Amino acid sequence: MAPTAVERHVNGVQTNGLLGPQTLIQILENAALSEDEARKETGLWLYKPETDGTLPLRWTYKELLSDAKSKAKILLHYLETQFPADTLAEKRKIVLLHFDNHVDGIAWFWAVVSAGLLPAISPPLSANVAQQEQHIQHLTTLLETPVVLSTDRLIKRYPELGSGSLTVTIEQLLSQASNVVIDEPHNTTNGKYEAQPPSGEEPAVLMLTSGSTGNAKAVELTVPQLIAAVRGKSKALRVSENARFLNWIGLDHVANLVEIHLLAMYNKADQVQMQAHDVISDPILFLKAIDTHRVTNTFAPNFFLALLTKRLAIAESEASTITDLDLSCLETVVSGGEANLVETAKVLCAQLEKLGVRRSVLYVAYGLTESSAGLTYGLFDPEYEDHEEHEFASIGKSTVAAKVRVFGDGKEAEPYEIGELQLSGNAIFKSYYRDPEATKKSFTSDGWFMTGDRGYIDRNGGLNIAGRSKEILIINGVNRAPQDIEAALETASLVGVVSSYFATFSHRPKGSDTEGYCVVYSPENTFEDPKRRDEIAESIARAASVVPGVRPEWLIPLPVSRLEKSSLGKLSRTRLKKQFDQGVFDDVRIRSRIPIQTYVHASYVAPSNKTETKVVEALSEMLEMPANLISVDRTIFELGVTSLTLFRFEHLLRKHISLDVGVSIITFLNSPVIRDIATAIDNANSHEYNPVAQLQARGSKLPLWLVHPASGNVLAFLPLARTIVDRPLYALTARGLGNNEKLFDSIPEMADTYFQHVKRTQPKGPYALTGYSLGTTVAFELAKRLEANGDEVAFCAALDSPPHIIPLVGPLDWTAAAIRVTYFLELIAQDDIPKYEVEFKGLSQVEVVNRLLEVSFPEQLAKLKLTTAQLMAIVHVTDNFGKMGKVYQPEGTVRKMDVFYCIPLKSVCLNKEKWVAEHLGAWQDFSREPIEVIECEGDHADMLNAEYVEGFEQRLSKVLAARGI
Repeated sequence: MAPTAVERHVNGVQTNGLLGPQTLIQILENAALSEDEARKETGLWLYKPETDGTLPLRWTYKELLSDAKSKAKILLHYLETQFPADTLAEKRKIVLLHFDNHVDGIAWFWAVVSAGLLPAISPPLSANVAQQEQHIQHLTTLLETPVVLSTDRLIKRYPELGSGSLTVTIEQLLSQASNVVIDEPHNTTNGKYEAQPPSGEEPAVLMLTSGSTGNAKAVELTVPQLIAAVRGKSKALRVSENARFLNWIGLDHVANLVEIHLLAMYNKADQVQMQAHDVISDPILFLKAIDTHRVTNTFAPNFFLALLTKRLAIAESEASTITDLDLSCLETVVSGGEANLVETAKVLCAQLEKLGVRRSVLYVAYGLTESSAGLTYGLFDPEYEDHEEHEFASIGKSTVAAKVRVFGDGKEAEPYEIGELQLSGNAIFKSYYRDPEATKKSFTSDGWFMTGDRGYIDRNGGLNIAGRSKEILIINGVNRAPQDIEAALETASLVGVVSSYFATFSHRPKGSDTEGYCVVYSPENTFEDPKRRDEIAESIARAASVVPGVRPEWLIPLPVSRLEKSSLGKLSRTRLKKQFDQGVFDDVRIRSRIPIQTYVHASYVAPSNKTETKVVEALSEMLEMPANLISVDRTIFELGVTSLTLFRFEHLLRKHISLDVGVSIITFLNSPVIRDIATAIDNANSHEYNPVAQLQARGSKLPLWLVHPASGNVLAFLPLARTIVDRPLYALTARGLGNNEKLFDSIPEMADTYFQHVKRTQPKGPYALTGYSLGTTVAFELAKRLEANGDEVAFCAALDSPPHIIPLVGPLDWTAAAIRVTYFLELIAQDDIPKYEVEFKGLSQVEVVNRLLEVSFPEQLAKLKLTTAQLMAIVHVTDNFGKMGKVYQPEGTVRKMDVFYCIPLKSVCLNKEKWVAEHLGAWQDFSREPIEVIECEGDHADMLNAEYVEGFEQRLSKVLAARGI
């Protein structure tokens, strides 16, 4: 067998009297001396963005080296004007490179290396501004205020890059090039600073981790580590004399920097650098580049191989000229970064064979940033994978530069026993930059790096991945790898979804006894009608449940623009889970514990006037839904408006219509039907009072009625409306929130009014009623009236409120009511209530409301957009409820009361047990059957908020089921 390229280097090439390169720049210097068999200098083809695979820029390694030295002079000259010479000499300055194309990225990377500075390569920034700011602020601290090097265009796009650091653009540097003497020795600038290229165990480059589990860490890669890694790769992959490499991954990822860029350069081989967007948009460009440049070695993760197989299948069915491609040059396709499906690999190999590939070329690899990319390689063998009954292909054996062991229960695991993969060897990093604590936690006491990945060794000594320990799902006591569920979704060929955009992560609902999971996916067309949306969601739920036997808790449809892939093309499950837990996806998530009931509405009702049309247009813009699918007899909540998007809806309405006073978020809560909203807008001062707000129309189970708290509105119930999906949900709103509405005179009058509207909406029982806070008294009175009418009340619940409310409302005046309702609207903190009661004493009502708006949390106030008049109306209703409560004495009984409780208000009771025993337990006097007392999470004001609503819904569903409804 002929020696590999690396063997020729090791056995014959001396550099500066030493065996092999001793610095990073020497790798480029060695490559600059090389020629191919035709005595042509080797180098790079660099494709610019959005060129459809045409017109590549050609650089020889000699030209790249010369360009790097020239740019190094320019960079150092600039830095000497910004820093004292001794500051630069004392410690190598870190340069954070932020580019979005290979031409700039590669050129300036080598300029920084040539200057003797320490390069850190920035990954793509998040589209989320808050995450951008957090990430950049962290890097500024971690990298000790680095020099940020980028372009004018990117700095304008991401101004946060320039905050807290010295920022310089390449345009700025090149404009000053005339002031620099280029032909001096490359390691000095006017004799002021002498560059010292790193060697030995000094970091040669810092590679940033994704930061998906927290703040990004900087992995120190040293020259000995990099040399060991590329030597090991060269031998494992048998890099040939005429090798040519192809890459489309960003330089910020080791899959490019080490697996392709340095590996090709070390072997003095040509390399082709394409842009990820171009290749992913048209996978055939990838094959055309292999054919054009006679590529022998390349890299592609599994998701791209899946895209490629589908594109090739389409091309074959269309008798495309793709079959004219000649890929006989191809020797190696390395695939890593995620698990590789055996079935995808089989299809790909068969397709490549038709295009001239003469033997098996697919190497399934495993590696990390900490291991300089791939450290195991397994040549794909379909017969072996079938024999082992593998769903995911084996990742092979380690290179000579690394060792891998499977460790579990304090010892090395036996064959087929799953444990954690641990690494050691020359290719493995030694430390994270300026993070000794993270470094210490990452290594065992005997020096093995703990990857966090789980796997096992098979009968041939090959390694197999079995999931990441921190991502494993535990469903009903059984461990499930998220990759298994994602693979099932990918292979199901689901209609209407974007391939390779699936992510699965664990989720334990509040109050649940077992763990569940969520599935993120991307619909092909976000401009869908609700029926189609639910059909797609149902197909995904069914396909996902095949593996664990359990449906997902939540389905989260997100457009591709909201899903950020890493440079390697992966979705971060950990980042998505964190965003889910923070409520980022509350506006789009779909509950999937039971089969999704497709949105069905027999007849479409078109707008009948200009205002209805404008309301529909606003909804169409916000929900990305065709206007001709929005029936005006539907509620905005049915269509997908949530507590988070409600505020945006009001904003869009104001954009489409000039709204007068009296129409606000409160109006939408009281009248959520589209036609009613339009009527309220047209007749803001005269619309008829209707207390019924239909929050959720789906479901075949018995409707649940919700009675408002003292504030009279149903804003608190909106999170519950998104959680309960198996029964219609109706809420009752108080009179007085709209213009010119007379306040109720008593709680019995309120109950009488509600009785008439409940019977009009739901003529026959049984009935299920729930009152929240002081509204429980109204629910109790309503239940008595229904029973007196001969109706069955199957369920009547008190949400953290006792039957005797005089002790609670007795001390309250108008000002106290205003302060408390402002707290319930999450505008002020509970601990500030006593302070404001003293501070606002003696002020007029208008002055109290204005002061409350002044001290309110700005973000929440911006969401609610409450004016003085609107908050005044809510306070009047609240104060009126308090006045009615001061004379209310509960009488009579209902069949059964269920009591849900949580942490009480501090002003009411400081002890939860005392709250139950001395206050809530009194409901037994008004219940003919023994009461049930159910503890819930949260406190009185937030027990139904997004943070706790799932746990509450779990408990509520169990009780409703026990009542036979």
